[in-house]
Amino acid sequence: MRELDELVGGMIDSHRDGPAPDREDLLALLLGACDDESGKPMSDRQVRDEVVTFLIAGHETTANALAWMWLQLSLNPAARSKLYAEVDELLDGRTPTFEDADRLVWTRAVVQETLRLYPPIWNTGRRAQRDDVIDGIRIPAGAHVNILIYLTHRDPEVWPNPEAFDPSRFLGEPSPPRPRCAYIPFTAGRRVCVGNTFALTEATLLTAMIAQRYILDLDPTEQIAPEALLTLRPRGGLAMRLHRR
Repeated sequence: MRELDELVGGMIDSHRDGPAPDREDLLALLLGACDDESGKPMSDRQVRDEVVTFLIAGHETTANALAWMWLQLSLNPAARSKLYAEVDELLDGRTPTFEDADRLVWTRAVVQETLRLYPPIWNTGRRAQRDDVIDGIRIPAGAHVNILIYLTHRDPEVWPNPEAFDPSRFLGEPSPPRPRCAYIPFTAGRRVCVGNTFALTEATLLTAMIAQRYILDLDPTEQIAPEALLTLRPRGGLAMRLHRR
């Protein structure tokens, strides 16, 4: 925590001491934000907490998802070829912008399908507000209920061939429509992840930028196994071979 506080504190101080007039990064927006009622800016502690949240919740989860994604693309060359074709045609070598996230339709679908198979947040908890019965099981008020997102995303009653990597699942509306909570990589309800749109946009643009530069192939000696800690990650890391395009 000391190391993290020093890192974040240095970032905040550098922005306060010499902010560029046209700077529009996240930290500059946080420092310039004011309360609607009082007109006061955030305290240093509030800014620190927001930045730490983005650093911790906003980078490891996305990194894990991208690791699983490049693994699946290496194992599914047709899906990978389609992604590279879309990136090359739409971007034509330029750096993608925020607006490109919605135009990279197949790339986004690849990210979404990866989040289905390997959701970085693989389980979540809720507390029952009142007595209930679910599938014959009594849930008393106040009980903690663990929701296994990993298994929800592989329910064969909802997802045909659930173990297969198929980004086309996320193109168009499914028939019949999927239940609202059949796909919850960011959980759901009032406690849904506030960074869901940010994370999906970030992952889509990062995928496009990496695809412009490299082809990633799984190292044939690599032994793949998921490790379910706070996040779902490849156990021992994931070795891949990068080839410049």
